[in-house]
Amino acid sequence: MNSTGIRSLKARAGIDCKGKPILEVDIYTESGILGRASSPSGISAGRHEAYVLRDHDPNWHDGNGVFKAVEMAEKVVFPAIRGMDVMDQRALDDFLCRLDGTPNKSRLGGNVTYSVSLAVLRAAALTRGLPLYRYLNPGKIRSIPLPTSDMFAGGSYEKDTMPMQECTVIPYKVDSIAEATHILCKMYKILPEVIKEYQGGRRAEPGIQSAFVCPSPDFMVAFDLLYETAVRAGCEDKIAFHADCAFSEIYVPERGTYDYLGKEIDLDEMLGRLQELTEKYPFLYVEDPVDENDWEGWVKASKVLDKTVLCGDDLTVTRIDRLQKALDLGACGSFVFKPNQVGTVTEAMDAQKFAIDHGMFSVPSIRAGGVNDDPVADMGIAGGAAAVKQGPPKNGQAIHIINTLTRAEEEISGSKPFDFTPYIRF
Repeated sequence: MNSTGIRSLKARAGIDCKGKPILEVDIYTESGILGRASSPSGISAGRHEAYVLRDHDPNWHDGNGVFKAVEMAEKVVFPAIRGMDVMDQRALDDFLCRLDGTPNKSRLGGNVTYSVSLAVLRAAALTRGLPLYRYLNPGKIRSIPLPTSDMFAGGSYEKDTMPMQECTVIPYKVDSIAEATHILCKMYKILPEVIKEYQGGRRAEPGIQSAFVCPSPDFMVAFDLLYETAVRAGCEDKIAFHADCAFSEIYVPERGTYDYLGKEIDLDEMLGRLQELTEKYPFLYVEDPVDENDWEGWVKASKVLDKTVLCGDDLTVTRIDRLQKALDLGACGSFVFKPNQVGTVTEAMDAQKFAIDHGMFSVPSIRAGGVNDDPVADMGIAGGAAAVKQGPPKNGQAIHIINTLTRAEEEISGSKPFDFTPYIRF
């Protein structure tokens, strides 16, 4: 009997950080090792992501229940994978893909396949007594992804505020993860006072992800306030910005326009606003400035926004085929790494390696609806990612990410924060 074979599987419906049902899966090996994992979900989710299996019962969590996913994991997946070796991640994941048999995991559900895949990975890492990043990459790790912080939230996170979804600070000119963390914490502490002054004494309003609600619908104001905060924190020469536009959320497909603050504008006008922003402030990357299906628009944006690197999320959804197309067209030079978008650990890590091998940089990201032990930082460390996308240094997910990066820097001798120098365009 193989001691690392899968002995049992137990699934349940838990809740994520937004109080929405989430599938949790336990995998036990024959030797009694437990691997536990959940598959997160996003508020702003790309149409090309792996399918999330939910119950659609309007009387239970507004249709977001996952009892069908629990049954799928226990009644369909477990009998098929029982006895498989947790130490062979690729074989397990390949089998899950064949068992599902669809392009987007619509039979089993991407939340089912990813939860099972990640639970197997954790069981294997625990069997070896290794951190996930060490198990995923037992070789030489030279750099640690930088922690970042979304300071202002709008878009689908904060409806009727600011059309841009996230305004993020990247402490890219630092010598250590500790220094990067210090900068993020200091700016997050000072920012409420800057907002309060802008609002004439009215206090800053926290948003649903602990980032602040922008006091203006104009995203230029958000970055004006962030730059002023950096000046007061004495770190303006060590930080740059990232904007998650998520403009697929405001795209009007019938007319090919964008609903910008109640006014429909075309792509050229939208890109003009972003061009002004990236010429005023240092931007390392701008995410999803064009609808996820408008490849021609992305190519145009990559030429217009020449002071920064375009970053695909809804466009690329952690899939090699879409990353390949983005590279072929010159649509973007980086991508947001979200393993649940594709549905298994192996597919996600393969996509990250493919992108980095072809000159892109990777930005692992938490999801709006997840749990505190999200493994994307470990996956990013193992794969050579640039920076981890997360909220401010306050909520459980962000604290877990920052502390994971801090531990890794301590444990990996000679490692340094990721060097953005080859990608700077400002």
